[in-house]
Amino acid sequence: MKLRILAAVAVAMAVLGVPGQVAVADPGQATGHDRGHDHAQSRGDAIRYASAQGCPQKDGTAVPCGTWRLVSHKGEVTPLKDAQLRALGADGKPVDYAVAPVAVSGDGTRVAYFTKAGHLAVRTVKGGVRVLPKDALPPRTSQYDVTLQLSDDGARLAVVAGRAQVFDTATGARLGTLPRNSVFVGFSGDGEKVLATMDGAESVLEMHVYDPAGRRLLSDTPPQLVSANGPHALHADGRTIAVLVGGTKVKLYDLADGQVVGGHAIKLPKEGTVHKLDWTGDNQVTLHVSQYPTGKATRMTVLQHDVTSGATRVRDSYSMLKDTFVFAACGG
Repeated sequence: MKLRILAAVAVAMAVLGVPGQVAVADPGQATGHDRGHDHAQSRGDAIRYASAQGCPQKDGTAVPCGTWRLVSHKGEVTPLKDAQLRALGADGKPVDYAVAPVAVSGDGTRVAYFTKAGHLAVRTVKGGVRVLPKDALPPRTSQYDVTLQLSDDGARLAVVAGRAQVFDTATGARLGTLPRNSVFVGFSGDGEKVLATMDGAESVLEMHVYDPAGRRLLSDTPPQLVSANGPHALHADGRTIAVLVGGTKVKLYDLADGQVVGGHAIKLPKEGTVHKLDWTGDNQVTLHVSQYPTGKATRMTVLQHDVTSGATRVRDSYSMLKDTFVFAACGG
C-alpha cells in the first residue's frame, strides 16, 4: 500500500510507506497555538488531520476507497460522509488513483472539500456546512487539478484552479481573485493578506503580497537565499517572510526593506521532510515535519519555533491511521 500527502498549498503527493497506528498526543503536551487556539484543541474536538483509506489490489498497489475521515486530537475518527473521495475528472467520472482535495484549517475547526454533489464546501467542527457558489470553479475543471487552502483560523479559503480565488467561509462570498500567472503560496498569519510568487524577467522569482480582494500591497525580488529555499510563510504584518533555509535554519526576510532581518538554526527530526511552515504568533512559526522510517509508522511532528530566541519545542506528534492512502494535516 502507498501513503500520499495532500499538502495544503499544492496537491503535492509523495509515494511513501504506511505501516503504523494512531497515536494520541500526551495529555500533558500542549497542542494549541499561542493565538488562542488552545480552547478548541484542549477539548480534543479539533481536527488533527484528514485521512483517506487505501484498499490493496491484487497487483500490490492500492487505490483510495471508503470516505474521507477526520481524526481529532483525542483520537476520534469521524467519517466525512458528504465528501467526494475519488477525484472527478473534467468529464465528471471518478479517477481510480486520484483523490479529491481536502484542506484543514490551522486551528482544526474547519475543513474544506468537494461534496458528492460536486460543490465546494466548508464544514465547521460541531457546526454547519457552507456551500460555495456554483461558479467557484471554471467549467469542466478536474477536481485533482484544484488546490484548497484555509487560513489559520478558517475564515478564508483559497481555491486554486489556474488563478487563485479567495472566499469568505462564513458567507461563501468570493472576496477576490489573484492576478494571472501568480502562484498562490499561503495566507498571512492573520489571514488578511496573501503571499504569491511570479516568474519575473531573466528567470528571477518575484514575491507579491495581496489583500483578499486581489489588490497588490507589496512586491519584491528577494535574493536566492530566500527564493531558492522554502517553504515560505507571510507574517501578519504583511512584509516579513519566514523561510526554511537548507533544512537547518529559519531565516526572516523583510519584503519592504529587501533585507534579511534575523534567523536561527533549527533542529528537525531525523530524516524529516518539512511540508508546511506557518506563522502562528507574532514571534512564532510552526513547522509540520513528516517522517517515513522503513517498516515503521509514518509520523508527523509539529514544531513551534520562536524566531526571537531560536527555541524550538514539539507541539504535537502522531502516527497516521495504518490504512491511510492520503492525508491532509492541519495547516498551522
